[in-house]
Amino acid sequence: MATPSEPWAPRRCPLPSRFVIGLAAWLLLAAAACASAAAAQMVDTLVAVVESRTVAVSDIALARALGTFGFTVSAAPVGRKDIDRYVDMVLVLQESERIGISVEPVETDRAWDAAVARAGGEAAVQRWLDGNAIDRDWARHAVELDVQRQKFLAERFAAFVIPSEDDITKALAPGETDEAARARARAALVRAAAEKAQAEWLDGARRRATIRILIADGAVITPPFSPP
Repeated sequence: MATPSEPWAPRRCPLPSRFVIGLAAWLLLAAAACASAAAAQMVDTLVAVVESRTVAVSDIALARALGTFGFTVSAAPVGRKDIDRYVDMVLVLQESERIGISVEPVETDRAWDAAVARAGGEAAVQRWLDGNAIDRDWARHAVELDVQRQKFLAERFAAFVIPSEDDITKALAPGETDEAARARARAALVRAAAEKAQAEWLDGARRRATIRILIADGAVITPPFSPP
C-alpha cells in the first residue's frame, strides 16, 4: 500500500464543496436508517424455563396480541399470572407432541384467517408485523400451536366425556326443549368437564416438570410490542 512518504503516492486534492455536502447528507440519511433499524429491533426478556424450553416476554406478548392460548388481547405489562398461563401451555404442547397430536396445514390456515379477522384484517395485521419487526411465520406458528392446544383438550379429555341425558336436561335454560338447545348444553358440559380434567392433569404436570420462573414475585415487564 502506498504511503505519503513514497514518491509515487497520489497527491490528494481538496474535495469539491458540493461533494462534501452530498456526502454529509448521505451519511445523515444512513445514520437515520441505522437508528430506525435499531429502534425496530425487539428488546426481549427471558421470563421462564420449562424443562429445556425457554419462554420470553415476546412469546407472551404475541399470544396476547393474537388472542391465543386463552389470553385476552391486552397491552398491559406482563406479570406472573401471564407467565404461569404460558408455562401451562408449554406443558400442554409438550404432552401433545409426546402423544402424537398434530395440526394439518388447512387447520392452521383457517385459524390464521380467523386471527387476522379479529385483529382488524390483513392490511392492519401486516402493518403491525412490519412496524414491530415481527416475523409472519413466527406469528402463524403461534396460531398453529394454539390449534394444537385446542386439539389436545379435545382428543385427550373431551373425547372421553359423555354427559347423561338427565344432566343435559338439567343444564337447559327454562323454556329450552329443542335439539339445538340440548346440543349447546351437551357441548358446554363436555367442555367444562374436559377443562376440569385438564386442570387436574396440569397440577400433576407442574409438579413433575422442572420449571424456573426468572422474574421476582410481583415484578412486571412491559411487552416489547402492543396488539394490532
